[in-house]
Amino acid sequence: MPEEKWPMANPMLKGVRVTALVHVWAGPWAGAVLSDMGAEVIRVESHQRLDPSRGRAPFEAGKPGVNRSIVWNMHNRGMKSCTVNLKQPRGVELFRELVRKSDVVIDNLAPRVLPGLGLDYAALKAIKPDIIMVSLPGFGSAGPDRDYISYASTVASVGGLLDSFGYPGGEPALMGVHPPDPIGGMWGVVCALAALNHRSRTGRGQHLDLAQTEATTALLPEVIMEYSMNGRIRPRMGNRDEIMAPHGCYPCSGEDKWVAIAVRSHEEWDALRRIMEYPPWSDDEKFSDQYRRWQNQDLLNKHIAGWTRNFTHYEVMQKLQDSGIAAGAVLNIEELLNDPHVRERQVFFEQQHADAGKTLAYRPPWASALTKANPPAPCLGEHNGYVYKELLGLSDSAYDQLVDDKIIY
Repeated sequence: MPEEKWPMANPMLKGVRVTALVHVWAGPWAGAVLSDMGAEVIRVESHQRLDPSRGRAPFEAGKPGVNRSIVWNMHNRGMKSCTVNLKQPRGVELFRELVRKSDVVIDNLAPRVLPGLGLDYAALKAIKPDIIMVSLPGFGSAGPDRDYISYASTVASVGGLLDSFGYPGGEPALMGVHPPDPIGGMWGVVCALAALNHRSRTGRGQHLDLAQTEATTALLPEVIMEYSMNGRIRPRMGNRDEIMAPHGCYPCSGEDKWVAIAVRSHEEWDALRRIMEYPPWSDDEKFSDQYRRWQNQDLLNKHIAGWTRNFTHYEVMQKLQDSGIAAGAVLNIEELLNDPHVRERQVFFEQQHADAGKTLAYRPPWASALTKANPPAPCLGEHNGYVYKELLGLSDSAYDQLVDDKIIY
């Protein structure tokens, strides 16, 4: 991305150092976003137990390697990587020394892991009294379910999200992507920023215990209110809305092409009728007001689909948007990468990765002079020399001995 389009002289978190003992997605995503904001984020890794994402396909050019996973490189942009064997006492000591030079520690490990290493919040606070610790376990650091194993699908299930996905009368539907991870990661960012602000005013750090299940539950205000106020469990609705009709995804010309349409008022319905050149069916009493349209939306959707099939998804979007109706072409990834709006805003850009070669990256979803353009994701242990020699002050001989002893490993 051209520098003038993405200023980076004074990012908002310049001078903040984050130590990240994280894996998979939620924790790394929090680190990547904090890095976007200018923080120095150091990922602590190990050859003994690699982040599963480092081995996750697809790989650049189809060639496997710990530094070549597209998923890993997308989720870990801008961070530094050091390796250490935390199963060895000296490795734990090195981690503690790194904490002493940090402002924030982020982890999304099982709640038993860090206490088992003598690295719980009380221990870290003893090392650095104003340290901020943000923990992102699936079920939280306390409670009867704290040690349950969690993946995005289980977090979505227990957090209440999955029960809302699916078609009327059908079973819950797993999503192709996994929102609990980035949602948990973004809440982790919010926690870190709030705690940094609090520390700047009071001088005190704190431990923030963020359960990914609870972060997921925060997406369900209407479901919660429906039950708490009316005693009803909100049914699965597929593409339907509780008020709007027509509302859904409609087929367009071309193979597997769709457009999403949401009509929220009678005025917009009249505009849609005009765009469709007032088809005779639109005069039916079944569609005469918003409530009747909602009651008869199965039939209504068939009529709308009969019209949208005559146009491309872009054409339908343009026609409706020009008349003030919310509509969006359902873009596949090829269309997204080449969309004129996305290209104008320079959402995606190319980077040169040391091992993976030319890689595709995307900027943060905001534009600000206080955001820095980040380098690619790090290779495993790429910054060992910087962390152990420059930050922690080890001599060359001491560093080499730790490598020989497989402590820095």
